[in-house]
Formats: sequence, C-alpha cells, structure tokens
Amino acid sequence: MFSPALERIFGWSFTELTESQLFDAIPLLTADGKTPLPPEDRPLTRARHGEVVSDAVVAADTADGRRIHLRCNAAPLRDEGGTNRGAVLWVQNITLETAGRVEQEELRHRLIDTVNHEFRTPLTKLMGHLEILDDSSDELPVDAQWSVGVAQEAATELSDLVLRVSGLADLGSHAKLNLTDCNLAGLLRDVAHQFAPVLAARAVGLDADLSDRVTATLDPGEITQAVVELLANAGQFAPPGSRVRLGLQVTPPSLEVSVIDQGCGIPARDRDRLLQPFERGSHPGQKTNSKGLGLAIAQTIAAAHGGTLTMRDNDPTGLVVTLSLPQEGRPW
Repeated sequence: MFSPALERIFGWSFTELTESQLFDAIPLLTADGKTPLPPEDRPLTRARHGEVVSDAVVAADTADGRRIHLRCNAAPLRDEGGTNRGAVLWVQNITLETAGRVEQEELRHRLIDTVNHEFRTPLTKLMGHLEILDDSSDELPVDAQWSVGVAQEAATELSDLVLRVSGLADLGSHAKLNLTDCNLAGLLRDVAHQFAPVLAARAVGLDADLSDRVTATLDPGEITQAVVELLANAGQFAPPGSRVRLGLQVTPPSLEVSVIDQGCGIPARDRDRLLQPFERGSHPGQKTNSKGLGLAIAQTIAAAHGGTLTMRDNDPTGLVVTLSLPQEGRPW
C-alpha cells in the first residue's frame, strides 16, 4: 500500500503496480545519484529482513524525468510472536536540501580558489612589512608598537586560514599513493605510541588492540596520516577520564582499522555531511578548534586505497569510525 503523497512525489499512480513492478518502474540510485542501488540495499527490503533503517538517502527519477532525493526510514512489522509480517517505510523529499548542498559545494570550491590564489601574495607582503616594523619597534611610539602587535596577530590568523585552504586544495594529493608491503599492526603501534601523549594531555587514555603482525599492501605514510586524523577527531570530543581504542581486525579480503571513543557521537543524519571538507559537527557545551578537514582527509586516503570510511554508534556512547582497506592493495 502506497500513500497518495508518495504518488504525488513521483508523479506515478501506484495502484496498478506490485512492489516488484514498482522497483522496475522506478529504479533507485545511491545518494550521489550515479550508481544503481542494489536490491538488497533498498530501505524497504532491508526492513523486510528485520533491519531498522534510519536516515538512508536514495535518489530516483520521477515520471517526468526529474531527479529527486529521498530520506528513508523503515522498520519491520512483527506479529505478537516476533515474526516479520512486512515493513513500513517513511519517505521525506529532500531534493531542495540536496540541491542546496550541491550549490554550496560549488561556492566552496570557488572560495577555495579565490583564497588560495588571490590572498597569498598580498598577505606575504603584509607580513613581511610587519616584520620590518616589529624589528624597529623600539623606535616607534608605544601606541604604534601596540598597533603593530595587533596587526601581526591578525595577519597570523589570516595566514593560518590560507594554509588551511591550501591544505584543502591539496586534498587530492592524498590520493597519490606509494604502495608497498608493510606490517600494518606495527605501523598502528607506532602511531599509538606517538599519539598517546597528545591524548594524555587531554586526560584521555589510548588502548591499542593490535595483533603482532598483519601484512598489507598500502601507503604507510598516508595510512599513518589517516589514523592520526581519526585519533585527533576522537580526542577532540572525548571527555576527560575516558579512553580511545585503536583496533585492527582481519576480515578477508579486507582489513578494518577502527577508532572507538566514548564521546558524544555523531547523529546518523550528519555523518555524510561531516565527511565533506570544512564541515564540523555541533557539540553543545564543547569547544573545538577543529578545522573540519580530518575526516575528509581520512576518507580520501581510504578511497585511494580502494577502501571505505564508515561511522556507527558506539555502545553505550560515542562513535566507532572504521577504515576498511583491501589487504592485497587497491583492486585496480
């Protein structure tokens, strides 16, 4: 049974269609609108198999050829004995919201180009002349010395911004790999040893649940960078007295590097957004100096290896971020 509202969204009359005919008539796509959604990943199908689906985003085409995006929530329908008898699906049309994000991304790219190319030269000149004034500060009146100091602080803040934008512009460099066979477990132990003092400064502990040796084909430098970004992200919001766990599991043909914290977590609806550069979460009551690049860098490195970066809730609180990598190197 389909609601009239869903019929209006698609411009179809579903009264004459069975469920299987419906999916044939309106193929679903992944959230990016580029890849057909496998039948087993359809929210309704997942719910029929007993899964509760939250905030799954899919794309589809309407009867008149318009591309729309839908946020889906689904749950199984069970009888008193707990047997699945069907499923219920809630759909929200988020096409305008998605279009807004696309436009925002285009504006972001233009801003990056402007800041990275147009600000750098005049800022370098400004900082150079301020340094000259600072070297001669003894010859300046007291109020002028103070003004030079304020100007230097402001110039330094602008320089930090340009460096951040440059880092974003260079994000693609993390996709250029130098693959080699290495002991991933040993690499992670080294990262844990080096990063433990950083977390300790926040009164956060670090546990490393690692095997003696796990050989993989990867870029050691880039994987180190990805794990450091994930640990930094976990430590940013981990409460004092809590612990962060770094783990490694072999699940052929993949390897799974996980970073688990006991912080406030990330709502499911925000996770895709936070994988985009410069996006930051909202954590009431917590201050952060995060630049919004860490998760984007880690995801770029994962994708370059032919892997994925995923997030899920930790029980009872916090977040599990998993970096899944092919053990034999990227598959292309």
